[in-house]
Amino acid sequence: MNRLLLLMFLLFASATPSLAFQIGPATPAAGHGEVAVGTGYWFYQAEWEAIDVEQHRAYLHVGYGLGMLDEPRWELFLRGGAADLEDDSGEFDADFEPFVAGGLKGAFYEGRHFGWGMVLQGAYFSGFTSGDIDVDEQWEIEFALPFQARLGPVLLYAGPLVYHAEADASNGFGPETKMEEDNNLG
Repeated sequence: MNRLLLLMFLLFASATPSLAFQIGPATPAAGHGEVAVGTGYWFYQAEWEAIDVEQHRAYLHVGYGLGMLDEPRWELFLRGGAADLEDDSGEFDADFEPFVAGGLKGAFYEGRHFGWGMVLQGAYFSGFTSGDIDVDEQWEIEFALPFQARLGPVLLYAGPLVYHAEADASNGFGPETKMEEDNNLG
């Protein structure tokens, strides 16, 4: 246990703050054998190959609770929605296009006030076009080990995160360029 706490401290101390696609707490919204439905919005900011990008993501979340009644809960989920994409210069500003995401989240331990678990999720975005520039094959994958504390109705969470995001960009005049998100640890 002491080694695990030391490892977690080192990860927190060496990692940069990051925001992934709304990782959230490890505790699922769906109970055992139940379906949870909700909506969400996420404002994404990142740096891809020294280009600052922003994306508004609105989605519908559907999750199904897995596991046995006497064990911590797990949830398999699917998200579908629409996202736009723009760069900081204003030269690329694409309209909303569909995307899909899915994943698994759950608690390794879920006590009355403390818990920790895992979240694994991935997303795929349809292509974006602005002027002569096309951004296709945008996808991302995220893995987190959130720790959480329950203080009455409030659930606070934080933890290490590893993620990767990339897309292909082309302008029709030259070869396609693969763009990857910088700073993939948080």
